[in-house]
Amino acid sequence: MNFKASILGACASVIVLSAATAADLPSRKAPVAPPPPVFSWTGWHGGVVGGYAGGDASYNINRYALNGAAWTRNATAGTSGYIVGYESGYTWQLPNNITIGYEGDYSYTNISPDGGRNYYGGVNSNLTYFGTERLRFGYAMGRLMPYITGGLAYGYFNGVSYGQSNGLWIASGSSANRWGGGWTVGAGLEYALMDHVSVKAEYLYSSLTAPSGGSAVSLNNSGVAVVNGGNYNLNLARVGVNYRVKSIGALLGVDGLGDF
Repeated sequence: MNFKASILGACASVIVLSAATAADLPSRKAPVAPPPPVFSWTGWHGGVVGGYAGGDASYNINRYALNGAAWTRNATAGTSGYIVGYESGYTWQLPNNITIGYEGDYSYTNISPDGGRNYYGGVNSNLTYFGTERLRFGYAMGRLMPYITGGLAYGYFNGVSYGQSNGLWIASGSSANRWGGGWTVGAGLEYALMDHVSVKAEYLYSSLTAPSGGSAVSLNNSGVAVVNGGNYNLNLARVGVNYRVKSIGALLGVDGLGDF
């Protein structure tokens, strides 16, 4: 009995000692995965935009009759058309999630007065190119960024005045093709589908003024009309797709180039 008791006591001691040793060993828990990187809007972007614009255009028409009589008339017509182009810019995201950025765009447009030549001594003035240089101020809500924007706008007017001669509309021999400038304000939403791809929806209101020096045309074989200037007020709704990079170096595959 004493021998058996000794054996049992020895086994119990070994078990207790093993348990105590195991308790002192370092834990072997699985490593904790690092948290996913937080998305940031900081970086360059560039892409394509397109949409629809509508508004109104006004013109100052001066008519000079052969008999010496003259009159001045202001005419206004609604405008509509489409716009498609490209944009690029840079965005800084601050620690408080406020974003500050710059964006420029340049587009081909097909915007012209609705109804065409609907007044005496009319004008068919198309806005054929349109661009803006703007600041953007937004707030980063993860991958969603609402923003407001504003800055300069410019456009290229292709204006041809028309008059009636023997009941027919006749275009002038010279056209008033010229650049005009103004301002623009608006707001939008941009959402990052992926780290490098974002989509946007944007509204801009733009007011453009073409410089004076319009074209002239004979009217009813009895005089000349001169169309001066041309103001375009545009309501522009457009969408876009942008490709985003943190730096120019990342885009070109050269580390450290253009990092901010």
